[in-house]
Amino acid sequence: MARIPEITFFKAVYSLKDIPSTGLPEICMSGRSNVGKSSIINCLANQRNLAKISRTPGKTQSINYFIVDGTFYLVDLPGYGYAKISKSDKKKFSELVNTFLNERRELRGVIQLIDSRHGPVSGDYDMLRWLEMWGGSVLYVFTKSDKLSSNEKVKKMKMYEKEYGAENIVMFSALTGTGLETLWSWINRTLKIT
Repeated sequence: MARIPEITFFKAVYSLKDIPSTGLPEICMSGRSNVGKSSIINCLANQRNLAKISRTPGKTQSINYFIVDGTFYLVDLPGYGYAKISKSDKKKFSELVNTFLNERRELRGVIQLIDSRHGPVSGDYDMLRWLEMWGGSVLYVFTKSDKLSSNEKVKKMKMYEKEYGAENIVMFSALTGTGLETLWSWINRTLKIT
Protein backbone atom coordinates (compact mmCIF):
# COMPACT_ATOMS: atom_id res chain seq x y z
CA MET A 1 0.00 0.00 0.00
CA ALA A 2 1.49 3.31 -1.09
CA ARG A 3 0.04 5.57 1.59
CA ILE A 4 -0.99 5.03 5.19
CA PRO A 5 -4.42 6.58 5.79
CA GLU A 6 -4.83 9.01 8.68
CA ILE A 7 -6.82 7.31 11.44
CA THR A 8 -7.80 9.19 14.59
CA PHE A 9 -9.99 8.36 17.57
CA PHE A 10 -13.38 10.05 17.17
CA LYS A 11 -15.53 9.08 20.16
CA ALA A 12 -16.61 6.36 22.58
CA VAL A 13 -20.32 5.56 22.46
CA TYR A 14 -22.16 4.17 25.48
CA SER A 15 -25.74 4.72 24.29
CA LEU A 16 -27.54 4.85 20.94
CA LYS A 17 -28.24 8.57 21.22
CA ASP A 18 -24.47 9.23 21.10
CA ILE A 19 -23.86 7.41 17.80
CA PRO A 20 -22.55 9.88 15.19
CA SER A 21 -25.15 11.20 12.74
CA THR A 22 -22.73 12.44 10.07
CA GLY A 23 -23.94 9.89 7.50
CA LEU A 24 -20.39 8.67 6.80
CA PRO A 25 -20.12 4.97 5.89
CA GLU A 26 -18.98 2.56 8.59
CA ILE A 27 -16.95 -0.63 8.71
CA CYS A 28 -17.22 -2.38 12.06
CA MET A 29 -14.90 -4.84 13.76
CA SER A 30 -16.34 -7.65 15.83
CA GLY A 31 -14.75 -10.43 17.85
CA ARG A 32 -14.17 -12.01 21.21
CA SER A 33 -12.37 -10.07 23.90
CA ASN A 34 -8.63 -10.52 23.52
CA VAL A 35 -8.81 -11.61 19.85
CA GLY A 36 -6.71 -8.65 18.70
CA LYS A 37 -9.10 -5.89 17.55
CA SER A 38 -7.04 -3.10 19.11
CA SER A 39 -3.85 -4.54 17.61
CA ILE A 40 -5.41 -4.56 14.14
CA ILE A 41 -6.60 -0.96 14.47
CA ASN A 42 -3.10 0.09 15.56
CA CYS A 43 -1.61 -1.87 12.65
CA LEU A 44 -4.02 -0.25 10.14
CA ALA A 45 -3.09 3.18 11.49
CA ASN A 46 0.63 2.36 11.75
CA GLN A 47 0.48 3.62 15.35
CA ARG A 48 1.26 1.84 18.59
CA ASN A 49 -1.29 3.27 20.99
CA LEU A 50 -4.24 4.60 18.99
CA ALA A 51 -6.49 1.81 20.27
CA LYS A 52 -5.71 0.89 23.85
CA ILE A 53 -4.67 -2.73 24.32
CA SER A 54 -5.91 -3.97 27.67
CA ARG A 55 -4.42 -6.89 29.57
CA THR A 56 -7.88 -7.38 31.09
CA PRO A 57 -10.20 -9.09 28.60
CA GLY A 58 -13.66 -7.50 28.33
CA LYS A 59 -12.51 -4.11 29.63
CA THR A 60 -13.72 -2.16 26.56
CA GLN A 61 -17.41 -1.58 27.17
CA SER A 62 -18.15 1.06 24.56
CA ILE A 63 -18.50 1.22 20.79
CA ASN A 64 -15.36 3.10 19.75
CA TYR A 65 -15.39 5.21 16.60
CA PHE A 66 -12.22 5.97 14.63
CA ILE A 67 -12.36 8.27 11.61
CA VAL A 68 -10.28 7.36 8.56
CA ASP A 69 -9.11 10.18 6.25
CA GLY A 70 -12.28 12.07 7.20
CA THR A 71 -14.23 9.79 4.82
CA PHE A 72 -15.45 6.77 6.83
CA TYR A 73 -15.57 5.33 10.33
CA LEU A 74 -13.85 2.22 11.60
CA VAL A 75 -16.10 1.09 14.45
CA ASP A 76 -14.70 -1.14 17.20
CA LEU A 77 -17.49 -3.10 18.90
CA PRO A 78 -17.00 -4.27 22.51
CA GLY A 79 -15.46 -7.74 22.67
CA TYR A 80 -17.72 -10.58 23.71
CA GLY A 81 -17.13 -13.89 25.47
CA TYR A 82 -15.93 -12.86 28.93
CA ALA A 83 -18.17 -12.99 31.99
CA LYS A 84 -16.34 -10.57 34.27
CA ILE A 85 -18.94 -7.83 33.92
CA SER A 86 -22.27 -7.73 35.76
CA LYS A 87 -25.38 -9.23 34.17
CA SER A 88 -27.01 -5.81 33.93
CA ASP A 89 -23.96 -4.32 32.16
CA LYS A 90 -23.77 -7.34 29.87
CA LYS A 91 -27.46 -6.89 28.96
CA LYS A 92 -26.98 -3.15 28.37
CA PHE A 93 -23.99 -3.63 26.03
CA SER A 94 -25.66 -6.55 24.28
CA GLU A 95 -28.70 -4.38 23.52
CA LEU A 96 -26.47 -1.53 22.34
CA VAL A 97 -24.49 -3.76 19.96
CA ASN A 98 -27.56 -5.67 18.70
CA THR A 99 -29.42 -2.46 17.93
CA PHE A 100 -26.33 -1.03 16.24
CA LEU A 101 -25.90 -4.11 14.04
CA ASN A 102 -29.57 -4.46 13.15
CA GLU A 103 -30.49 -0.83 12.56
CA ARG A 104 -27.37 1.02 11.43
CA ARG A 105 -27.96 2.17 7.84
CA GLU A 106 -24.39 3.45 7.50
CA LEU A 107 -22.93 -0.02 8.13
CA ARG A 108 -21.23 -1.18 4.91
CA GLY A 109 -19.23 -4.17 6.11
CA VAL A 110 -18.12 -6.24 9.08
CA ILE A 111 -14.61 -7.44 9.84
CA GLN A 112 -15.12 -10.54 11.99
CA LEU A 113 -12.03 -11.50 13.99
CA ILE A 114 -11.38 -15.11 14.96
CA ASP A 115 -8.26 -16.51 16.64
CA SER A 116 -6.51 -18.51 13.90
CA ARG A 117 -5.20 -21.06 16.38
CA HIS A 118 -8.61 -22.15 17.66
CA GLY A 119 -11.14 -21.18 14.99
CA PRO A 120 -14.62 -20.14 16.13
CA VAL A 121 -15.32 -20.88 19.79
CA SER A 122 -18.12 -20.21 22.26
CA GLY A 123 -19.44 -16.69 21.73
CA ASP A 124 -18.38 -16.54 18.09
CA TYR A 125 -21.26 -18.69 16.90
CA ASP A 126 -24.02 -16.17 17.67
CA MET A 127 -22.16 -13.52 15.70
CA LEU A 128 -21.44 -15.92 12.81
CA ARG A 129 -25.16 -16.81 12.63
CA TRP A 130 -26.08 -13.11 12.58
CA LEU A 131 -23.56 -12.40 9.80
CA GLU A 132 -25.02 -15.23 7.73
CA MET A 133 -28.55 -13.82 8.11
CA TRP A 134 -27.37 -10.24 7.53
CA GLY A 135 -26.00 -11.10 4.11
CA GLY A 136 -23.77 -8.02 3.86
CA SER A 137 -20.06 -7.76 3.09
CA VAL A 138 -17.98 -9.71 5.64
CA LEU A 139 -14.25 -10.35 5.91
CA TYR A 140 -13.22 -13.13 8.30
CA VAL A 141 -9.84 -12.17 9.76
CA PHE A 142 -7.95 -14.99 11.46
CA THR A 143 -5.67 -13.25 13.95
CA LYS A 144 -2.39 -14.21 15.62
CA SER A 145 -1.32 -16.24 12.58
CA ASP A 146 2.35 -15.71 13.55
CA LYS A 147 1.74 -18.19 16.39
CA LEU A 148 1.02 -21.00 13.91
CA SER A 149 3.72 -23.15 12.30
CA SER A 150 3.88 -23.12 8.48
CA ASN A 151 2.18 -26.53 8.33
CA GLU A 152 -0.57 -25.48 10.75
CA LYS A 153 -1.15 -22.32 8.74
CA VAL A 154 -1.62 -24.27 5.48
CA LYS A 155 -4.04 -26.72 7.15
CA LYS A 156 -6.04 -23.99 8.87
CA MET A 157 -6.16 -21.89 5.69
CA LYS A 158 -7.65 -24.80 3.69
CA MET A 159 -10.20 -25.43 6.43
CA TYR A 160 -11.22 -21.76 6.70
CA GLU A 161 -11.37 -21.31 2.91
CA LYS A 162 -13.74 -24.27 2.68
CA GLU A 163 -15.96 -22.83 5.43
CA TYR A 164 -16.01 -19.13 4.48
CA GLY A 165 -14.75 -18.90 0.87
CA ALA A 166 -11.18 -18.03 -0.13
CA GLU A 167 -12.12 -14.47 -1.13
CA ASN A 168 -13.66 -13.78 2.30
CA ILE A 169 -10.78 -14.69 4.60
CA VAL A 170 -7.34 -13.41 5.53
CA MET A 171 -4.69 -14.78 7.87
CA PHE A 172 -3.47 -11.81 9.88
CA SER A 173 -0.58 -11.00 12.19
CA ALA A 174 -0.31 -7.61 13.86
CA LEU A 175 3.26 -8.58 14.78
CA THR A 176 4.47 -9.08 11.19
CA GLY A 177 1.84 -7.13 9.23
CA THR A 178 0.84 -10.27 7.29
CA GLY A 179 -2.60 -9.73 5.75
CA LEU A 180 -2.59 -5.94 6.13
CA GLU A 181 -2.75 -5.18 2.39
CA THR A 182 -5.54 -7.72 1.88
CA LEU A 183 -7.47 -6.08 4.71
CA TRP A 184 -7.09 -2.61 3.16
CA SER A 185 -8.06 -3.95 -0.28
CA TRP A 186 -11.26 -5.43 1.16
CA ILE A 187 -12.11 -2.15 2.95
CA ASN A 188 -11.54 -0.16 -0.26
CA ARG A 189 -13.64 -2.58 -2.33
CA THR A 190 -16.43 -2.61 0.24
CA LEU A 191 -16.55 1.20 0.35
CA LYS A 192 -15.92 1.46 -3.42
CA ILE A 193 -12.80 3.57 -2.84
CA THR A 194 -10.47 3.64 -5.85
